[in-house]
Amino acid sequence: MPKETAQNRMLSQALSLLARAEELHRVTFGLGPVPAWEPPLDLIETDSEVLAYVALPGVDISSVEISAESGFLVLRGCRQRPPEWRTAGFLRLELPNGPFERKVRIPDGHYQVSSREGQGCLIIRMRKLRSSCDD
Repeated sequence: MPKETAQNRMLSQALSLLARAEELHRVTFGLGPVPAWEPPLDLIETDSEVLAYVALPGVDISSVEISAESGFLVLRGCRQRPPEWRTAGFLRLELPNGPFERKVRIPDGHYQVSSREGQGCLIIRMRKLRSSCDD
C-alpha cells in the first residue's frame, strides 16, 4: 500500500474541490447537464437475436434505461461516485462517473428486449420478432 503523503492528500482534496465546484457552477449558472460518457460495448448478431455486452462497473443494472427501436439501441443511466471518495486519497482515476448515454445502430426490425447482469457486464438480449410481412 502506498504511503500517504501530503502531496497525495492535497491532490485528493484539490480534485474533490474541483469536482464540487464544477457541479455547483453547472447548477448555479444553468450551464446544462453534466456531459454524458459512453460505456464500451460488444454487439453481435445471430440468426435469432442481437446481443450487446456493455461494460458498466459499479452501475445498478436495474436503473439502466434501454430502448431498441428505429434502428438504434439506446442506453441511459448514471454511475454514482463510490462513498469512499469523500475521504479517500486518489492514486489513479480511470472509470468515468456521472450520467452515461450510448446510442448504436442495430439492424432495423422489431425486438423483444431483455437484460441481465453476467460476465461482469450488462447483457442485453434483443430477440428478433417476425413481422406479418415476413411470411
